[in-house]
Amino acid sequence: MEEQQYIRGFNHGYLLTKHLPELVAKLVKHIQSTANDYLAGFFSGKEEYELEYSRDQLNEMEKLRDRAKDIERDIEKE
Repeated sequence: MEEQQYIRGFNHGYLLTKHLPELVAKLVKHIQSTANDYLAGFFSGKEEYELEYSRDQLNEMEKLRDRAKDIERDIEKE
């Protein structure tokens, strides 16, 4: 495996998915093979960003739920 190509692909996949997700979605439709190290890295970077984004969204939802519970408790006290 060409490590430099994989890392380059990973970084590109991560950043493009973060900033231009529509473009990545179109690219992915036309690229089915991860036959080379760059594409394997690209897909890994894309997946990593999506996982981090999902985790961030779940954490944000948990914070909102906790906040709503606090507000509900405050209302009940009144």
